[in-house]
Amino acid sequence: MAYTSLTPLIEEGVLDEVLEGLGFLHANDHCRRNCTHCPAFGDTTPVQMTPFATLTRLAHDVGEAFRDRGITARRSIVSWRISDPLDYHVRDGRTTRTTFDVARIWREHLGQGLYLVTNGSEGKRFARTALRDVAAAPEVVSQVKLTVTPCDQGWGSERYLHSIAEDIATLAPLWDLGSTRMEDPSGLRFRINLKSTRDRREEALEFMAQALELAGLRPGAAEKAMADPRRISAKDIYDLGSYVGDSPVVNAISIKGDNGKRFKSTADTRTHHQYGIYPDGGVRVIDMYEFKVYEATGESGAPLRVDLRNAA
Repeated sequence: MAYTSLTPLIEEGVLDEVLEGLGFLHANDHCRRNCTHCPAFGDTTPVQMTPFATLTRLAHDVGEAFRDRGITARRSIVSWRISDPLDYHVRDGRTTRTTFDVARIWREHLGQGLYLVTNGSEGKRFARTALRDVAAAPEVVSQVKLTVTPCDQGWGSERYLHSIAEDIATLAPLWDLGSTRMEDPSGLRFRINLKSTRDRREEALEFMAQALELAGLRPGAAEKAMADPRRISAKDIYDLGSYVGDSPVVNAISIKGDNGKRFKSTADTRTHHQYGIYPDGGVRVIDMYEFKVYEATGESGAPLRVDLRNAA
């Protein structure tokens, strides 16, 4: 057996169950961007990042276990949840590893491109480098979605406008490629999600037109992108909750039922319950419809973990 980091799951008799339900192998967890529409709003927990050597070993072991046990991944396995994948940057010897390196090991060991959803590079050098590397080797990603929203802390600033425009210019060539993400086989490799409440939709569309112009898109190309929801998709903002209670976004659409609990079924693209492996080695159950995380336990009743000592 070549996947020793997963030994605790074998001992608990749950490895096959975890593999079949695996949706997350976290490179990073938590977020300090404080976008008001995000469930991470108000989170003051330090961002956790999995050392690159550990992440590589975990990806190798998960991929090896899939093949050894004849299990096929049922969904895209992502490296983030309520965090931004472009924030991943860790020292690995003399090298700085970024989400591009994460995407490389996803392709090599998990046999799928990494699915990225990001609010942009924020002009950070390591994040811009990661996007340029992805654009130069698009086979390492299944799909990239760039979220543009008035809920970003930078909204209204020239820096935000120019940063988004540069990110679009970098990623625009991926509009010429099809998505390889299993949940969106008819989509394109790159999509912009323009998220706003309905009362701010025109404001958001005006910003988008400015950003496309700054990105250097010809008028015809910009108009084509704005008219094609596979390229630019205008989306509503839902109240998904936050670390401080309800979403602070005015006019966010409520998803609370009569029982007062949030529930947003997305059965077309997401399985209700998925497993996630976290930077601390914990294995947890994620409720994708209620936006909650629970400790997972094995036959002994103890919380499930992977062995990070054998992943280093």
